[in-house]
Order: sequence, then C-alpha cells, then structure tokens
Amino acid sequence: MVDATAPQHTVDEDGFVCLACPDTYEGFVDEDWTLSQVLSRFAEQMSLGRAFVAYPGPDCCDEPLTVTDALSDKPASRVVSGVMSVGEGGLWLTDYTEMTMAAQFPDSRPIAYYHPRLPVVPGIYKVILRQLEGEDIRFELAIVAAPDAPLVAFDEVPWFDLP
Repeated sequence: MVDATAPQHTVDEDGFVCLACPDTYEGFVDEDWTLSQVLSRFAEQMSLGRAFVAYPGPDCCDEPLTVTDALSDKPASRVVSGVMSVGEGGLWLTDYTEMTMAAQFPDSRPIAYYHPRLPVVPGIYKVILRQLEGEDIRFELAIVAAPDAPLVAFDEVPWFDLP
C-alpha cells in the first residue's frame, strides 16, 4: 500500500501529475509528435489502465502533492479519477518530460531513475486526484486497491484545455 507518511511529492514543473506502469505503457507517437498527438496517446493509455495523467495547470507547478492510500476528509475544489492495472513493473510517479521522451523515442521508458516507484503490489487500483480547497493550492493523490473496478474511458487529459 501507499505510505501516507512518505516524503512529500509535487506537481511536476510543467503542471502535470503523471503515473505510469512502465511494463505496459506504450508511449511512442512519432519523432516529430504534436501536443494533440501526445495528449491523445495519454488518454488512450489511461483508458487501458496503463497511465494516469492530469493537468492541474501552470499555476500549480511544484505545488505539494500528497500520495496516500486513503482519501482525507478535506474539501476539494476539483476531483478526477481513473483506474490503473499495475503489473510486476510497478507504479511510478513520473513527469511530463519523461512521458514526452517516451512519445518521441521508441526505446524510451516513461520513467527515469529519479522518479519514485510507489509501494503498491500488482493489482487493480483506483487513482483519485483531488485539488484541496484552501489558501494554498495543494493536491492529494489517493491510490486505493479496487480489484473489481472497471477501466475508465478517457477522451482527453483531465483538466487540460487545448487552445
């Protein structure tokens, strides 16, 4: 299970929260990918339970992100959830940069050595990202075992609005 006392994480420097299962994630798009293509690939992989990507936005870069195995009772201003099927390769908190590297190069993985592997065993998990209400923008990412949860279909990356 995920340790709620683990070190604090953050929304990445591009304003994304990204999780990936590197043993099943298929990220390659093209050496000259477009943003629209990459976002479509993210949504496709999320629908298959291989990734979870949300875009809190540029104002949320480096904001605190608590990873836990249970939701708090704090009120949230927005919430998004998905389902991930975690295999032997584990579940990793990654970032937009590595996800786009995997989109550009067929031999690239969506994770790097400095990304944390989250302490979950193989199985099906519901992933819930909540932006907590209050003065500071803060986020809670709950990863909850849900063996019977059906996959969630995504048409787009949550909270991302194309110009």
